[in-house]
Amino acid sequence: VRTDALLVALLALLPFAGAYGLVYWGEQHIPSGLAAVLFGVMPLYTGVIGGLLLPDEPLSSRLVVGVLIAIAGLALAFVESLDLGEQLAWAGALALVLSPLGAAAGNVGIKLRAASLDAVVLNGWAMLGGGLLLLAASALGEDWGELAWTAESAGSIAYLAIVGSALAFVVLTVLLRQVSARSMSFLAMLLPFGALIFGAVLYDEQLTGRAVLGAMLVAVGLLVAQGLGGLRGAGAGAGAGSAAPSPPPAATPSPRPGSDTASGVRR
Repeated sequence: VRTDALLVALLALLPFAGAYGLVYWGEQHIPSGLAAVLFGVMPLYTGVIGGLLLPDEPLSSRLVVGVLIAIAGLALAFVESLDLGEQLAWAGALALVLSPLGAAAGNVGIKLRAASLDAVVLNGWAMLGGGLLLLAASALGEDWGELAWTAESAGSIAYLAIVGSALAFVVLTVLLRQVSARSMSFLAMLLPFGALIFGAVLYDEQLTGRAVLGAMLVAVGLLVAQGLGGLRGAGAGAGAGSAAPSPPPAATPSPRPGSDTASGVRR
């Protein structure tokens, strides 16, 4: 099965090892609510990168205004957890602000180069590479002797690996063939509310009026940013990969270089 070696490398380095490594590390030092708000800048990053590399997704003032409204909604919903109490909170906050940059680059890269690639093979190799990079990083900065395997930790890892990674990113890759990278980036703002709903249903956590109002504000911001054309630039995105000389996964990629040819790796 043919895949793109350069895109695989960029996805492994930026989204999988870089972005999500920063998220998991940063959330050890800041509240999850603050993490959700900070990661919410992803649509802005996607808009800037996409505006430079995707002909059909120019950066607009409407997008910027919509994203700011949506970030305000996230802040309203999670205001109670916007507390920087820990000593390394500033570092955790910085990690969460930088992490969406890698995720945004990855989405744009997929949009540019993955239209004709097998989504399972592409993500399988990229996740393997990203996992090895994170394993190496953990060997340098973590104490493996403190690892405690419990049913809860094993279940969490299994869920994140299967549902949160393997399934989620294959679906994301397929959707990016039809939906604009900008539209998909707004998932970063909607997912925290899914967590609130699951928490209310599974753990009887209170769903506050502030959270509901925040969700409504995020929805308004999304509508403002997308306008009536919402998911319109999609299919074009899929073709963007060929239209733009097979540029490197602009997305994840630093590859905005003009790499004309996608390295063919065959399995």
